[in-house]
Amino acid sequence: MKRHARSLRPLTNAEQRLLPKYSIGIVSKLVGMPPQMLRRYEEAGLVEPARQDGKNRLYSDHDVAILHEVAELAEQGVNSVGIRYILQLRQQVQILQLETRQIRSTQPHPDEGEPKRSSGL
Repeated sequence: MKRHARSLRPLTNAEQRLLPKYSIGIVSKLVGMPPQMLRRYEEAGLVEPARQDGKNRLYSDHDVAILHEVAELAEQGVNSVGIRYILQLRQQVQILQLETRQIRSTQPHPDEGEPKRSSGL
């Protein structure tokens, strides 16, 4: 019985951004927050790093981007509940923008739609 070799495709940029790769110490330096603050933000549900062997946190580029947003909002005086709400709203906006693009790509352009009717005047 022959085994078929799997064809591995390169990861998209979006997929690469989600790969967990940074330890809490590295992320702490990248975003300028102490590790304790990163843990607090995780407890508040603002970021969900992956776990290596069930214990060590590993953050993705996406997590780091969120933490930069969190730091900026916290600096402006927004509390963790407000930050979570803002992040949820931003995510909803992104989803709606994606859905809008998908719908527009399947709809004919107004100039290319149905033939114009003559008024018969």
